[in-house]
Amino acid sequence: MPSSAAEADELAEAQARAEAARARAVRLRQQAEAASSDQGNQSGTQEAEGQAESAPSRRRRLHRRLRRPGRKALAAAAAVVVSCACLTASGYLVWQHHNVVQQRQRTAEFSAAARDAVMTMLSIDASKARDDLQRFADHTTGQFKAMVLLSAQDFVKALEQSKASTKATVQAVAVQSMSQDSGVVIVAAKSERTKPDQTKPELRSWRVVVNLERDGGQLKISGVEFTP
Repeated sequence: MPSSAAEADELAEAQARAEAARARAVRLRQQAEAASSDQGNQSGTQEAEGQAESAPSRRRRLHRRLRRPGRKALAAAAAVVVSCACLTASGYLVWQHHNVVQQRQRTAEFSAAARDAVMTMLSIDASKARDDLQRFADHTTGQFKAMVLLSAQDFVKALEQSKASTKATVQAVAVQSMSQDSGVVIVAAKSERTKPDQTKPELRSWRVVVNLERDGGQLKISGVEFTP
């Protein structure tokens, strides 16, 4: 998961590239304006010199000048095109970086929610099973929450009778798919189940597919599936 410092460095780099592109655009625009001004001055000088020419000669020269654009005019037009391209490119870089940062933040949010969900679901103390199960139910939503609450009483009673407690650790988390308000995350975890009459804990590995949905601004579990 990238740190906030790394994201800040990337954003600063993108902004620096955008500022450089804007500065280049300003220089090109100034060069274009200077070229246009020089051409206007040159035209004024040529017109003053042309006053001594005959009318037919002036008309022929003016006709040639109107028919064929000068090199400075072409350079000015090219500078304007390059300026627009630079501004467009700088805007795209900032937009793309913003999207990448948002995607990373969303991935981190879904990963953390799925990790907490599996830890809460698999870590239950027999001496306080009711509280642990209620805490897990608070992180669920929709039909899945209804199912958890419906079976809660029998589940708590079985745990209290067996006096078995389970503690889980998450090994890895991978976001399979996600949108703004829902996603599917795969979590690999291990659990350690202990009972008073056991000398060694029972170890198990889990691979859990967690479905998440945003409920009231918070990501909650809408379904889980245990896979081999």
